[in-house]
Amino acid sequence: MKKLIIITGSIITIFASCSKNLDIDPEGTMTREQLQQIIKTKPATVLEPMVTSMVAQFNGLSPVNSVDTRNFLVVNLLLSLKGNDMVQARASGGWMVEDYQMLNYREENQARTAIYWGMYYKYIFYANQILDLIPPDFDPSQATDVNKLIMKYKAAALTMRALSYTYLMWLYQDDYMHGGNTKPGVPLYTTVGSEEDRAPSQDVWNQIIADATEAVDLFTKSGLSNTASKTDFDASVASVVLARAAITIGDWPKAIAAADYVMTAYPTLINETDYTTKGMSNLSLTETIFGYDYSSATGRGNSSFPGWVNIKGDGGYGGSQGGWLAIDQRLYDQISATDYRKKNFVADDFVEFKYPSAQEPDKHFKYYNYKFAAPPIDGTTPAYNQDDIYMRTSEMILTKAEAEARDGQDENAQNTLYILAHERDPSYVKSTSTGDALLKEIQLQRRIELWGESGFEFFDNKRWGIGVDRNGSANHTNTKVVAAGKLFTLQIPLTIELNYNPFITEQNPL
Repeated sequence: MKKLIIITGSIITIFASCSKNLDIDPEGTMTREQLQQIIKTKPATVLEPMVTSMVAQFNGLSPVNSVDTRNFLVVNLLLSLKGNDMVQARASGGWMVEDYQMLNYREENQARTAIYWGMYYKYIFYANQILDLIPPDFDPSQATDVNKLIMKYKAAALTMRALSYTYLMWLYQDDYMHGGNTKPGVPLYTTVGSEEDRAPSQDVWNQIIADATEAVDLFTKSGLSNTASKTDFDASVASVVLARAAITIGDWPKAIAAADYVMTAYPTLINETDYTTKGMSNLSLTETIFGYDYSSATGRGNSSFPGWVNIKGDGGYGGSQGGWLAIDQRLYDQISATDYRKKNFVADDFVEFKYPSAQEPDKHFKYYNYKFAAPPIDGTTPAYNQDDIYMRTSEMILTKAEAEARDGQDENAQNTLYILAHERDPSYVKSTSTGDALLKEIQLQRRIELWGESGFEFFDNKRWGIGVDRNGSANHTNTKVVAAGKLFTLQIPLTIELNYNPFITEQNPL
């Protein structure tokens, strides 16, 4: 793959730079074996900068660096637009219009198909470079101080690889439970190497589960079950990855256990005040498991994710530049009047809001999104510069409830759902529904809770076998209808994969 050659060069440059700064290898001539010898006694010297660089990729620029594809959360916003629950109420120029209209997003020659492929394989390459440097005689059963560090670094790389392959499989093959399990997956790389054909889907999912499971085990043995920092990988982050993979393949007990681990580590939910005023853009929020901490050196500017979704952000594409998002009226109407999540959307016919840079106030109309309307960090930092949250507890509560319901544990699912639903709505009474009715209630709570976050609706609809049908909505500006199935599976990109990998023998159908 051409991308591997490009990435190899860039990562060698990064690593060589780190090596010179740390006086490891000023000339950049050390072999893998020599580096492994250093790792046996001083693992942090070699692996710490590599892991730091790998984790930082979540906020790094995507392979197609444009204002509408800036980084991990922004490209997943493109997926959120391809659903029922998010409305592009007003576009900023022509940005993201075709995404909302579901045009030119999945064919092999389209830029959108290349973004995700290039981004997640870049993450995998970073992970495999680290894993290739783990000494072959490393013994995790020996809990020495050095081995605990190696465990931590290996676990981080395994977490990144498992997460990346999960997203690739979500995007580039049909859902596992809807026939995707017997079809080709994606090329599976467990080491830095040459091109490969698509591995069977089952093989890829087996590797994802194995990587995430080992990562949780190594993090636990290393003493880093849960770090104080919300920007580091730890056992909870790995458990989120494991829970996501397990519920995708229908391993309900594994999904329940992984989600429960995270719920135990992060038991306190965001309260009403924070939920309705912090804009879901602050790492200090109690549910935050993993995210990005804004700094002026690494900010993505007015086309960051907060720049696109913070409607009150002066200068942001989704703020004063007018790229405004809204919740579908049909979903809004299903939110209880006593549920404080309803406060995150405009309830009146319109409200006036004046941006500091504007001479006159603008009108934000009913259903417009205030969920991500975060106040400025300080008096000098623009409102589009905020933290990013990648994982939080509520997702795991809903994952556990769904897995319990699917496993026939209706009473447990009712109890789990109550934890979240009653916090958000004090009038909520524990469900007495069972079977499919209970599952639908969980799905509704998930749609409300995770609205606009990380492309969840796209992935959930695919997993649930739900298509797009915007007819009957009072505020959708596009009446798209797309049946569930292959149109939610991207083709493998031509420009960065098929043109350079002669081993791939099968493309996804148009």
